[in-house]
Amino acid sequence: MNGFKPTLFSILMVDDNPKNLQLLGNTLRNEGYQLEFATNGPTALAWLDKKNFDLVLLDIMMPDMSGFEVCEKLRLNPKNEDLPVIFLTAKTEKESIIQGFKLGGQDYITKPFDTAELLARVRMQLELRFSKEQLKNINQILEEKVKERTQQLQEANEKLQIANEELLLLDKAKSEFLHIISHEIRTPLNGIKGSLELIRENVTGNSIDILFEILDASVTRLERFSIAALKVTQLKAGKYELDVQPFSLSNFIDSMLKKLIQKIKEKSLQIIKDFQPGNDLIFSDYELLSTCMEAIISNSIKFSPANGNISIRTFYNENGQTIEVSDEGPGFSDLAIKNLFKLFSPGEKHINENEGIELALTKLIVDAHGGSIFAGNHEKGGALVKLTFPEVIISSS
Repeated sequence: MNGFKPTLFSILMVDDNPKNLQLLGNTLRNEGYQLEFATNGPTALAWLDKKNFDLVLLDIMMPDMSGFEVCEKLRLNPKNEDLPVIFLTAKTEKESIIQGFKLGGQDYITKPFDTAELLARVRMQLELRFSKEQLKNINQILEEKVKERTQQLQEANEKLQIANEELLLLDKAKSEFLHIISHEIRTPLNGIKGSLELIRENVTGNSIDILFEILDASVTRLERFSIAALKVTQLKAGKYELDVQPFSLSNFIDSMLKKLIQKIKEKSLQIIKDFQPGNDLIFSDYELLSTCMEAIISNSIKFSPANGNISIRTFYNENGQTIEVSDEGPGFSDLAIKNLFKLFSPGEKHINENEGIELALTKLIVDAHGGSIFAGNHEKGGALVKLTFPEVIISSS
């Protein structure tokens, strides 16, 4: 058998007759086997406790403890469950042989021994044991390989699933972005083109001023939309890296109002500021918060009546820093309220009150900060938008 070497195997011989041990020992030693001897059952069991053997040659007829008793006791030790046992017996009665097999013996040899038969039976049992050990090792290696491969496949599967989800998300964001582009850019571009045509036909001072105002508004709207659409795509795809910094909320809102002061003056609006004293810090991405607040305040200005009021209130509690903006305009229609945070989908009619994507973008920005947003109508009339930003930012990117 390939790889079988007698010198690799250790045999325990148990017989109360020293002559039998000598005869067996000489025969097996000449073949190269490693040998240990025991002349009684207790000594044999002691050997089996302290050393691992590959085969036991066990005499049945011994005083005090028979070979059957020795075999029965050695099987109680888990490490000896598969240890081959060959019984040595002078008896040929069928009952004795059957009893030996029932107790876990693998074979038997009758006395006096035939050398060739003895060596053949010993070798056969050792080869079987050797083959079982090799098979066990191979199975263990295969199980480890299968386990390793299964783990690799699971990891690859998880990565593939994540990649597929990202692709689906990116594809959806791309589709929405492209649809918004085709839907929204057309209006300001038409305004630009139409105004240019009229400029060519009417070259008077007042007309030119008015037309240039239209051009300026259209271009401004297009620019705001382009920036917003890009941020929508980045946030929905999880590709925007938040740059969260603490800064003064009151100073921030004042800077937003200065930026929009011309529009405020044009409608003679009164800005009522109610900033809670004390904790004035907000933890946010400055650029994204600027996008939110400019859109919200601009819409309040747009829909406020002339000489109306816009209230901006801030306060801090256990939920974080909150900003409330309310106006005295017509408020959100029932249709607008149903679609406040939705991007337009194919077949939807444009909702002026929703201003395209600005509130949808605002929600994405607030979500990225782990905050919350409310948009609806104030109990006294007019629109109300409330943003809350926590101190601990949980980014969704």
